Formats: sequence, C-alpha cells, structure tokens
Amino acid sequence: MLPFLLRSVTDAFLFHPTRGQAATPADVGIPYDELWLTADDGVRTQAWWMPGPPGSICVLGFHGNAGTMADRLGHLKPLHALGVSVLAAEYRGYGDSEGRPSEEGLARDARAALEEARRRCARVVVHGRSLGGAVAIRLASELPVDGLIVESTFTTLQEMAARSSIPLATHLVAYEFPSVERIRSVTAPTLVVHGARDELIPLEMGQRLVEAAGGPTSWLEVPGGTHSDTWLRGGDAYWGAVAGFLGGL
Repeated sequence: MLPFLLRSVTDAFLFHPTRGQAATPADVGIPYDELWLTADDGVRTQAWWMPGPPGSICVLGFHGNAGTMADRLGHLKPLHALGVSVLAAEYRGYGDSEGRPSEEGLARDARAALEEARRRCARVVVHGRSLGGAVAIRLASELPVDGLIVESTFTTLQEMAARSSIPLATHLVAYEFPSVERIRSVTAPTLVVHGARDELIPLEMGQRLVEAAGGPTSWLEVPGGTHSDTWLRGGDAYWGAVAGFLGGL
C-alpha cells in the first residue's frame, strides 16, 4: 500500500495534464499531420508532425508537466520557421492520449516518439523543457540522438522536492528523474538553456547539468528569463543560439 500512496502523492505533485487540445498547428499557420504512436506497453499517444524542407533535421519536442503540447504552439511556430521538421510528442494522460503519466510511462512514450522521428528523418535532435528536459535527457542517455536541447530543467526530482514547503518531501516522491546523473551518459552535442530569473527551477541546476554532461555542451543563460519565457525574453539571442546549434550538427 505504501508504494501506491507514494506514487499517488508524487503524481499529484508532478503531473498536471489537461485533456483535449485547445488548438492545433494549423491555428498558427503550420501544416501538420496528427499521428498516433504506440508505446511498447500498448498505450497510444498523440503527436503532431510538422514537416520542414526535404532532408531537414527533425526536432523532437517534449513539453513540461502542465497543460498539453497545444500550449507550446507559440514556441513551435518560430522553431519550425528555422527550417526544421518538428515532431511534437504528447504524454500518456495528456491531451487526447491514452493512459496515465508516470516516470516509466513517459520514458516509454519518448522511445516510441524517437522511433517515429527516426523513421521520418535521418537526423533527430531531442528538445525538452522543464519536465520534458528530464524526459529528453533520459532518452538521449539510452538511445542514439544527433543532438540534445534541454531548457529550464531540474537536476533530480528529490532536489526539487527539497525546495518545497512539504515536510519530508524528499521521502515522499516515488520517482527519481536523476537527470544530473543520466546526462553523464549523453555523448551527443548538447545545448542547455536556463532563465537567470527562473522562479521554479534555479539557474544553478542548469549549470550543474552543463558541468555533468558527457558530450560537447553549450550554455545559454537568458537574462531576465523566468521558467516559461526563455524563448520570449531571449529573443534574437535565444533563436540565434538554437539555430547555430542545429546548424553545427
């Protein structure tokens, strides 16, 4: 019973999904196909394929712990405008996907998304924001990718729990998401982005990910950037860094 209770507490603390999709890429002018991916445990998840020019790099994107991929269309539009293909992957329990989220479940969904991206593109860069950064780091530590971008991402879930006001919170989380350890196994070129004024995940966690990374790693600190607006606050410097990173692969 105790493990079940711990998972329930962790799920309530960590996952904040919205059901359905409030918008689609077509609403921001991006042609797309809706895909359904099947993880190795049979759970079906939603994805949006936004093709770029022939032969372009595919950026496989994983969003944060709240809402859905529809809430990230403001970021996906300028990303797609860089001349890349984009595969936005939804998690189980989010949007129109089946199932319920968990650490292992999200890892299964990520592997299914990477398999689909590899089927469509010769080169795949994995991008993750916040919780999605932890998902992306695990994926890149376990399977070959051509590049990794992590943004506003934490070191471990235990360290995030320790920042909360909940007594004994570090003993109440059932998942680990040990990104600071997993990123040591990532040999692909990596770009770490963090807002200097991130109110949820401190800048120091992003810096520690850079220090621990096993492959060639670049760092972009966004002055004034908070947890959810690095791409807006960073402006041309942000998009220049992303475009330069992708162009150098």
